[in-house]
Amino acid sequence: MNERRALKPDAQAFDEIRIKTIPRFKDSYLSGSEWRIHAETEFYRKGKLIKSIGCSNIENACYLVGAKHMEACDNAYGFFAGEGNICDQEGCCEIAKYKMNKKFDYCSDGHKSENPSDAYRLFCEQHKTRGDSGYDDADSNYIIEELK
Repeated sequence: MNERRALKPDAQAFDEIRIKTIPRFKDSYLSGSEWRIHAETEFYRKGKLIKSIGCSNIENACYLVGAKHMEACDNAYGFFAGEGNICDQEGCCEIAKYKMNKKFDYCSDGHKSENPSDAYRLFCEQHKTRGDSGYDDADSNYIIEELK
């Protein structure tokens, strides 16, 4: 059986979005000098800047953030699987300490697969306890292996 990295629980393309003002000084002999601004919408995943998209100002960036998010996802910047040895918990950037081998796969309706799973997830110390609320991402569906 070939192991594969399972999708992150509650997977999202990005786990942080920032909008910030970027000032710049325009110096022109013809039209004069002045400070100008634009806004940058930055899309982060696991603490890393993945994509930055410019806009004229904060107000317009706020209006357009949903469209910019869709644009970033459509251009292959959105990613839903695990990354390297980083914890698979959304929003966490810690190094994983545990390999959580899934016993079975479950669909979104909660139906269990017929065959044992070949998938695993990686979690840090804080996020290794998964709880018992779901099926797919529950303590009872994992065999825990400490990473060395």
